[in-house]
Amino acid sequence: MKKEVLIFILIAIATIFIYRQSFFNFFAQDDFILTSEFSQNSLLVDFKNALSPPRVTHWRPIHNLYFLIAGNIFNKNYFGYHLLTFTIHITAVFLIFKIIHKTSKNLKVAFVASFIYAIHPAHFVTLFWISGAATTIGFLFLLLAFLFYLEKKALLSLSSFICSLLASEAMLVGISLFLIYQFLFRKKEGFNRQLIYILSISVLFAIVRFLFLTPETTFDAYKFKIGLETLSAIKYYVLRIVGFAEISGDLLISVALVLFLVTAGFLLNRTPESLSKRRLALFGIITIVVGLFPFILIPDLLSPHYMNISIFGFSIILSLAISNLNFLKFFLLLSLFFIISLVNVGKTYENNWVINRSLIASEYIRRIENTLLPRGSTIFFYDSDISSSKEAYISLGEGKAINFWFKNKNYQVCFDAFEDCNK
Repeated sequence: MKKEVLIFILIAIATIFIYRQSFFNFFAQDDFILTSEFSQNSLLVDFKNALSPPRVTHWRPIHNLYFLIAGNIFNKNYFGYHLLTFTIHITAVFLIFKIIHKTSKNLKVAFVASFIYAIHPAHFVTLFWISGAATTIGFLFLLLAFLFYLEKKALLSLSSFICSLLASEAMLVGISLFLIYQFLFRKKEGFNRQLIYILSISVLFAIVRFLFLTPETTFDAYKFKIGLETLSAIKYYVLRIVGFAEISGDLLISVALVLFLVTAGFLLNRTPESLSKRRLALFGIITIVVGLFPFILIPDLLSPHYMNISIFGFSIILSLAISNLNFLKFFLLLSLFFIISLVNVGKTYENNWVINRSLIASEYIRRIENTLLPRGSTIFFYDSDISSSKEAYISLGEGKAINFWFKNKNYQVCFDAFEDCNK
């Protein structure tokens, strides 16, 4: 137990170091919309908005409750929101450790899998953008459901799985984890009652969610496409899963990552074979593939932070490859991946839309604060040295940022990109 606590502390410190800047990133875009909708009204209204059919966003009640809780506790303190998101992320890491330790019976394998997942650069949007936490919250509950499934606690597993769906509909593919594991490790038990319940809940949820609780505008925004665009999406996500940043431009780091991956592949091939390790490796590979869906079919909205399930599978593969090395080689390889993640997160910070839009929102709000406008004033957003009017509209959450930040000022807004502000 003491060793597990030390491992967990080490992983948390490493993750904080890599993602330390995320705690200080300002609100951006949907953050203003969701916080205004699900918090700082009356508590009854907040709960009603969070649980009712969608008005401003997807129907994700558990994710909405995140904003209800965080918004009412932290208000404008964005550090608090990021701290909560980080806590969710690191709790998911802890569950990965427990799951892999339980399945591999190897502390070293569990440590590597959870460490790789924790510091992976694909979590950038999740940890830097407050609104990006939906898939991580969903994945947390999916892991909890899977852990309870391993422990044969059927009711707790089913309850957690339902929560994962209510946080993010993308967790529907999570049923595959149960089916794959059952086939690989519990084949003799067959298709048991617990799996039937989980599958039934998944089908029922999908019908209700997509037929009755998904607006037409959402279907328009998240269009499924199959063709050459799908191949491009697969390439995009595979590169993100194995650790390449979206925009790096650092040849040295890219070469280092290629060498790391080649070495890991070589080591995996040389790993002493046992039936349980082969099964766990196959489980990891299939998990990577499963996690690509449905996102490779939505090529117009690509983002690495959707890849929680695939990164989980990738972490399993790497853990099996590295864990048999002696301490020095083990330490050097993990340190190399740590440095690669550190640099790639830093490079992403310099070019990512989340950072750009949070800076735009922060600058607009700072200037409005300094202007000391009278109550009830109309604020005009033209193309300016900060951004275009359209970009201001997006970054400020369709103008919700003004009501959120200046709640009692009764300011009105006009965005020149969408309306005539000279009337």
